Amino acid sequence: MTSPISNISKMTFHHLLNSIETTHLHFQEVAARAINRSLTIRNWMIGCYIVEYEQNGVDRAKYGAQLLEHISEGLPGLKLSPTNLKLCRQFYQYYPQIEQVASDELKNNTIKFVSQ
Repeated sequence: MTSPISNISKMTFHHLLNSIETTHLHFQEVAARAINRSLTIRNWMIGCYIVEYEQNGVDRAKYGAQLLEHISEGLPGLKLSPTNLKLCRQFYQYYPQIEQVASDELKNNTIKFVSQ
């Protein structure tokens, strides 16, 4: 296999520019896909946590209809508005098939569910 930099001594300025641009665009696209996948899983999981809490949370009555506002206020550093949280909840409800992807991601990562 030939190294991508093996012919640098024969490179023209135009080839240099083309190589840099091609490399940049390729890895920018790879990064965007990875970010999109991560944000999709994150949003689905946030929605899952909210729905499961609404259905089973021990102290859910304490927060009632204002749950999303309380979550948003309780996590100010995350800058998740009540509207963002509502969209995450809807995303979870509309796309239950993402569960397997999220489950696989959890198995391959260090994220742990917090219990109590």
